[in-house]
Amino acid sequence: MKKLATFALVASVCLGLQGCFTLSWAHNRRHIRKVIDDLTLLHQDIDKIIFGLDRNPAE
Repeated sequence: MKKLATFALVASVCLGLQGCFTLSWAHNRRHIRKVIDDLTLLHQDIDKIIFGLDRNPAE
């Protein structure tokens, strides 16, 4: 029961962060892709600012 409640909470937070979650899968996919792209850019910024690492295309 605890795992189900945790999953429901995490799922609702993820859906809420994306803004307008609709029944259109193409529209939802654009939101999900944008979140993933933003997280990738955040990771690259952290690597550059904190660790002084440039982007490596091989990774």
